[in-house]
Amino acid sequence: MSETLVIALLATLGVIVAAFCAGAATLAVALARWYVENRLLWLWNRQLVDHIYRGLGPPPPGAPDGLLK
Repeated sequence: MSETLVIALLATLGVIVAAFCAGAATLAVALARWYVENRLLWLWNRQLVDHIYRGLGPPPPGAPDGLLK
């Protein structure tokens, strides 16, 4: 194999590996945000259920800070 072909293959492999690393990092950030949002939604839902169960009237509890941006 010629030296040029080896360099081209290594460069292509490097680009593919970099793309996978960038995708994995993006996915990790998205999953972390979704986890936080899920926990805040669960907290709000729990507050609403408790509010109804206790028979409290309006107004219902508001959304936690950071949920509805």
